[in-house]
Amino acid sequence: MNWISEHLQLILAVAGAVAYWLNQRREAEAARDAEKNPPPASLAEADADDEPVRAEPPLVEEKKFPLPPLARPLAPTDTFGGPSRPLVRRPETERRVEPAPAPVPVPTAIALETYAASLERQEQLATKMRELAEQRALVARKAAAVAVTDAAVAQSARAGHELRHDLRDPRSLRRAMVLREILGAPVALR
Repeated sequence: MNWISEHLQLILAVAGAVAYWLNQRREAEAARDAEKNPPPASLAEADADDEPVRAEPPLVEEKKFPLPPLARPLAPTDTFGGPSRPLVRRPETERRVEPAPAPVPVPTAIALETYAASLERQEQLATKMRELAEQRALVARKAAAVAVTDAAVAQSARAGHELRHDLRDPRSLRRAMVLREILGAPVALR
């Protein structure tokens, strides 16, 4: 129950979308029925028909409410980003003649010079990009070397500080002396 109360907007949006879809479907069916049984153009034609026209009781009047902004369907777009238009089928007799493609312009001397200049400029820019990439790699290697050196200096400073701290504590001092006796040179060799 908590989920329903927490996601009420989502539920309303989905319900609105379903209602819109059902309404569109009902309208499409009504349009198909109207195409199958077109209404008479005038009352005279309706009277002239052999079959009597039956009056159908009116359906419950539908009230159309605007959909919330999230539930409104988006208009389909074509591949080029504009709104798509409904496809119109043309009869086979009414074929469209496609225009001939525009002739390709023959390059002139000025166009060739411009093209050559643009290629030369692109080569210069590519060379400059390679040089900048090499410089960036060199700077990165130097920064890594400086970082390693700084880390080593910091480690040795920390080790010296820890040693001084250990020698101030009497228990650590006793332990250091015992370790020196055990691991150091024998007394006879001193």
